[in-house]
Amino acid sequence: MNIAARKQVRMVGLCAAVVAATVSVTGCSYVNPEATTLEYSGSDGLVEKIDDVSLNNILIVAKSEQDPGRVLGTVVNDSDQDITLELKTSEANAQIEVPADSETRLEDTDNQTLLEPAGAQPGEMVEVTFTTDGGSLTKSVPVLDHTFPRYAEYIPGGAPSTPGNPSNTPAPEGEEGGH
Repeated sequence: MNIAARKQVRMVGLCAAVVAATVSVTGCSYVNPEATTLEYSGSDGLVEKIDDVSLNNILIVAKSEQDPGRVLGTVVNDSDQDITLELKTSEANAQIEVPADSETRLEDTDNQTLLEPAGAQPGEMVEVTFTTDGGSLTKSVPVLDHTFPRYAEYIPGGAPSTPGNPSNTPAPEGEEGGH
């Protein structure tokens, strides 16, 4: 092989190495899926679908595991028939009526849905089976308390006067730091 051919082979090899390094450094690879194609729940609650029924930001708020828990979120019915969504835990069950081509917002007073008892301590998850005529789905649902002020008004029986998480309370005037 002459010197010119060796230089050409070396140059091709060097170019291939540069391309491989560039592709690996920039993350251009089939191994890394695009982040925008991954589905996830970008909320505090569960986001799932059962046939024509969407469960949006479903969660439970309660004082404790043994107290009643209020189900919050929105159930959307994309079918042309009314549906009944049944929720079951190991200790409780409830039903939610959703009109055809409509939604039921569980934060609304008229749609208040309770699981008695909540089934898990705030900060934990409780297994809930959701059932419609179109299917069934069992998922872990978060149980939250009044630590998040936006949920305090929904706690069955009212939120306790003590903070759910003392580290989130401001220090009394004249003192530094939080509790």
